[in-house]
Amino acid sequence: MKSFQDFIRESVSIQHVDTLIVNNGDSTPQKVGEEFTADILYKGNIHRISMVTENGIPSKPELAEFLQDEYPGAMVQQIYTIENSSSSIKITKDKRYHPAKLDWV
Repeated sequence: MKSFQDFIRESVSIQHVDTLIVNNGDSTPQKVGEEFTADILYKGNIHRISMVTENGIPSKPELAEFLQDEYPGAMVQQIYTIENSSSSIKITKDKRYHPAKLDWV
């Protein structure tokens, strides 16, 4: 358990609306990004990608423009924010059934 002095030494400061800087006693603050997933349509297939951003979650057109280098012609279907819940139940593995392969992927 931390002592009272340890709690006093730690600091949390919000430098920008979308960026949280956490200082846990070290001389360099640690930046914490915002995590999100997105469904994209690329070459006729739907892909779900996970990303971390420090500038806030982008809009669909902004994300589509960013992805054009790695996924040319990709279209963003949906963006999902990841919320950390304090629930005691956590999903650790998620698969979907692929009917063409007759298997879970």
